Amino acid sequence: MDIHDRRPVTLSPELAREWLDPATPKERAEQMVIHQGEPTEAFEWFKVDRAIGNVRNQGPDLIRPIDPETPGNDLF
Repeated sequence: MDIHDRRPVTLSPELAREWLDPATPKERAEQMVIHQGEPTEAFEWFKVDRAIGNVRNQGPDLIRPIDPETPGNDLF
């Protein structure tokens, strides 16, 4: 299964309840993640400051979109 241990999966409320139910079989939970999670196209993606990767940093500036063309604003 191609799910990174820190990769989020977004489920509908109904599927989330089923996912959290201890009676849900492992195989069913895997199928929900693979086939029924929200697609990446359902989200708005933008680059943020690299400081977000450090748990010591706090504040709303961390989630403000940055201009990727500005020097020093590259992710890697």
